[in-house]
Amino acid sequence: MALVSIYTVGRLNHPYDHPASREFFKVGNEVYRQANILGQLIEAFSPDGVPFSEEALKGDGFPILTLTVWKSLSILISFYIFRSA
Repeated sequence: MALVSIYTVGRLNHPYDHPASREFFKVGNEVYRQANILGQLIEAFSPDGVPFSEEALKGDGFPILTLTVWKSLSILISFYIFRSA
């Protein structure tokens, strides 16, 4: 069985405790919750305690990362289409 992992590094425009950033985390957690309910997401790993690379720390904004593991690419695509509809 092949699994698909997605690792993303991005930037928030506001500090982590800013209302806009908290809303970002709230929406992200809801996506993870929906994926778990549908049985499509194997794991969403917490970035807490994970050190950022020097490259990720450069630039404006506040770095953020995610790592998720999905059952397959087709399931990931289906979930993305489902969420976009």
